[in-house]
Amino acid sequence: MRPAVSHKLKRRFAQTFDLPATVVLDQAVIHVFGDGEVQILNHKGLVQYTTACVKAKAVQGMIEVSGSELEIASFSAQAIRIRGRIRQVVLR
Repeated sequence: MRPAVSHKLKRRFAQTFDLPATVVLDQAVIHVFGDGEVQILNHKGLVQYTTACVKAKAVQGMIEVSGSELEIASFSAQAIRIRGRIRQVVLR
C-alpha cells in the first residue's frame, strides 16, 4: 500500500471510531510549559543536542527546540523532556 493511501485510511479509521488522530497516525505531541520546559511525546529519535538547540525526528518532520542553557531532563523511547530558557519550538 502506498504511504498516502495508508495515511488516508488511518485518518478515516480514527474519525470513524472517534480515536485521537495523534495515536492512530503515530504523530508526535509537543507540550510547552511556559518558557522553561518542553516535552516531546512519540518522537522518532534525537538528531542533535547542544545547549542552544535540540532536534528530534517525528512523523510530521523535524522538531527543533532552540534557546539557551538547554538540557535534556529525561529521555526515553516515548518522550524527551527539555529544560532551559526556551526561545522557540519549530516543526520543519
